[in-house]
Amino acid sequence: MKSVFKVVLKIVVVTAVTILVIYGAFNGASALWGRGVSSDIIWSDSQKFNSDEISHLVKKDGEDFKILLFSDIQLAANPFENAKALNLTEQMVNETNPDFIMTTGDNASPFFSDVMTKAVIKKLQSFGIPWGVTFGNHDTEWISDRNWNGNQYEAAENSLFEMGPANIHGVGNYAVNVTDEKGNTIYSLIMLDSNSMRNYQDGKDYDFIYYDQIKWYEWVVNNQKDTPSMLFFHIPLPEFKDAEIMWTTGKIDSSLGFGDNREDVFCAPVNTGLFDVVKDLGSTTHIFCGHDHINNLSILYEGVRLTYGLKTGPSSYSDSDKQGATLITIKDGTNEVIVEHIYN
Repeated sequence: MKSVFKVVLKIVVVTAVTILVIYGAFNGASALWGRGVSSDIIWSDSQKFNSDEISHLVKKDGEDFKILLFSDIQLAANPFENAKALNLTEQMVNETNPDFIMTTGDNASPFFSDVMTKAVIKKLQSFGIPWGVTFGNHDTEWISDRNWNGNQYEAAENSLFEMGPANIHGVGNYAVNVTDEKGNTIYSLIMLDSNSMRNYQDGKDYDFIYYDQIKWYEWVVNNQKDTPSMLFFHIPLPEFKDAEIMWTTGKIDSSLGFGDNREDVFCAPVNTGLFDVVKDLGSTTHIFCGHDHINNLSILYEGVRLTYGLKTGPSSYSDSDKQGATLITIKDGTNEVIVEHIYN
């Protein structure tokens, strides 16, 4: 029996390796096994800021501006769940008719993430609406790296994604401005790469937003004085946990939030101080993240609304009553921002 087991095991291993080799040769050879080309942008906080280099979206006079936020679409190896996730994105777009579509990462899951990235792109392109993405911790865990995925997103139709500066951490640190018809900036949408995983003294855990990224954020905000902004990234800040504790203990008025968390806040174990900088600068009014699939709490915390985007699609783990998208509306006339979850 042992010899038979060994033979079967060997066949399974050889078959798996062969499939991986063939898959890599077919999908990765032309891209050097998913190695992409990094950005050629080198940034310094002393360089002149040029707002014309930032992508712009125009809010029509007399109309609200709507941003539809997808979180953790996570296309994976299950074609049935992938179909449900993609159909759900279409349902949400048809229901809300947004002016811009955004994601907070984990657009694909680790298994065959390069192929799944192309499927996400194909779907987002099909809407004919400007869109952008951020990366999560799972998007680049397969063959393709962040640069390869970034190259695909940056080259796609209607995409406003940018690779961002090559000399700071992450791929996809960029901004998109919403202007009125006269060209005045109403809101600046700032995207950051919250990166993936890193080794700590106690072992491997989630990465954080680095100091050089925070300096870049400061530079963008300081050079757009009096312009309110929103931040989008994947892994929540530690302050999402602080806000939840205050919410559940009644230290934050219940009228200042909605939703609930059904799991822990899985943030990085190190706080690099982004939220303190956000408060000091006074520009960012809203921070959106994903990552924790069954959390959808949104709380006004120390003057900034912290919101989990609603998970889009059933893959990985999820709760059926917490699937859909999050709608962010900049109201006409007042520029007040309304945040609401749109459930499936």
